[in-house]
Amino acid sequence: MAQHSSLDPQQTFLHLTPRGVAERLDATAPDFWQSLAEHDLDGRLFGVVGMDKDSHWEMHPGGDEVLVGLSGSIEIVLDFDDETETLTLEAGQLCIVPHDVWHRLVVNEPGQLLFATPGPTTQHRSLTEHTKLRTAAPESSA
Repeated sequence: MAQHSSLDPQQTFLHLTPRGVAERLDATAPDFWQSLAEHDLDGRLFGVVGMDKDSHWEMHPGGDEVLVGLSGSIEIVLDFDDETETLTLEAGQLCIVPHDVWHRLVVNEPGQLLFATPGPTTQHRSLTEHTKLRTAAPESSA
């Protein structure tokens, strides 16, 4: 691949380092998502994903996440501990997901989503795990 060629953001993600360097990552590799833990992603992961199914819960202690709807319609469910807020992201709209806020994506209409996600401290929860943690009775003080 030429050093200064145009890139398909669904196939080549970028790691934007704190120093301003854009490192290319092959998002088509079979173990791409599992291998991210091996990379030092102190900065932002930037790319485009096709959204055709709902996501799990995730949270980014390392900073705010930026999401841009390129096509389709996606609901972003934000869990603020004491309340839940849902935002609809349509094509051409941008959303900032605050750091330390659990969130998930619900697909209304399949489409593409551009993201800039802080790493490497992203946390994940399954739908079941998140529900159990949210509905668990508070610990009693002795």
